[in-house]
Amino acid sequence: MLITGEPKAFIRSEARAYIDLYASLGERAEIFLPKEIFDNLKSFVRLCYEEPDDPAKQQAEIDAYLLKFREDIPGYIDVVLMLMPHDESKAFQYSTERNKFRKRLSTFIDTEIVGVKEKLETQNIIDGHDLSVGTPPVTASHIDFMSQIQLGDYVSDLRKYRDIIGVTSNVDEAHWNYLMDTLHQMISQSSHYTTAAEKADFLHRSEWAVNFKGLNGMIRTVVSGNADTAIGLFEGDVFAKASIEVIDGLDSLEEAEKLYIKMRDEDATSVFVVKVKHARRNLFAGHKWFAMLSRIVVVDDSEESRSSNTSLVFSFHNGIINTLNKVHSKKLGAPASSQLNIRLILENVGQKQIIDFCERI
Repeated sequence: MLITGEPKAFIRSEARAYIDLYASLGERAEIFLPKEIFDNLKSFVRLCYEEPDDPAKQQAEIDAYLLKFREDIPGYIDVVLMLMPHDESKAFQYSTERNKFRKRLSTFIDTEIVGVKEKLETQNIIDGHDLSVGTPPVTASHIDFMSQIQLGDYVSDLRKYRDIIGVTSNVDEAHWNYLMDTLHQMISQSSHYTTAAEKADFLHRSEWAVNFKGLNGMIRTVVSGNADTAIGLFEGDVFAKASIEVIDGLDSLEEAEKLYIKMRDEDATSVFVVKVKHARRNLFAGHKWFAMLSRIVVVDDSEESRSSNTSLVFSFHNGIINTLNKVHSKKLGAPASSQLNIRLILENVGQKQIIDFCERI
């Protein structure tokens, strides 16, 4: 959900967690969230961001919402206490401070009386390339070289093969154009570390895939590696190993019902990490599941995951996803753009079309 501006009220860490939860929820969050709770979250965020007439009254209303959320969203705060504490990696801390400094410089030259020479020098500092995190300056010749190394030719030249190999039907042409567009994107993104915007774009486009449409509305992220890699990060880095229970496979409503009974009657404290090969329908539908959602993490173990060495991770709890992202940055770095783009190709270009294109070439 989109939030603009800054909170006007004094916000404690618990309140920030609920604001972040609202901001992180997908467009179809109402599938999992009861309407009353979603409306309360929306009103709570609006209250925190509006200019108060009476700050004391505003703070009292915020505290009242927090008490209500503890009752309405069972287990949410308990899971927060189970998470291992992690700071951002040093590289991201540096990048954040650098961006703050650049913002202050921009404000300075816009609001202060600065000479032409000083303004030019300050603008050069703002526009300067950041060499400290390992991303070298890249030229067009470098891009062409990477294209030849990875694809054997320029993407612009590969596009010309469409008519030569006889791609004529509307369906095949759409698949071919998507393949070429994604390959072009892969080469362009190979010149630098995967940025937060590129990762967010991949996660947004992954919602189009049929295999995990049933989990649209949950908060998602991506891990460099297969499902076992993701589970390894959860065991000992995101949570204590004793707090995790791994469930291998959840492909039917009957298996989902067994999981629900186990979480309700046998184990009311553990976080359940569930490996699934697909989630084409929502197995957690219904009001009864809402009390359990904070303790469920779904890990992608699909064919596309193993082929591209990327694994999608789904959770209703934003704290779990945020902590996993911090651990991933420290231990595995940013996901490789080549992995993410190959995953997009495997999910959106039909296997039949890929085989057909290869045979024709």
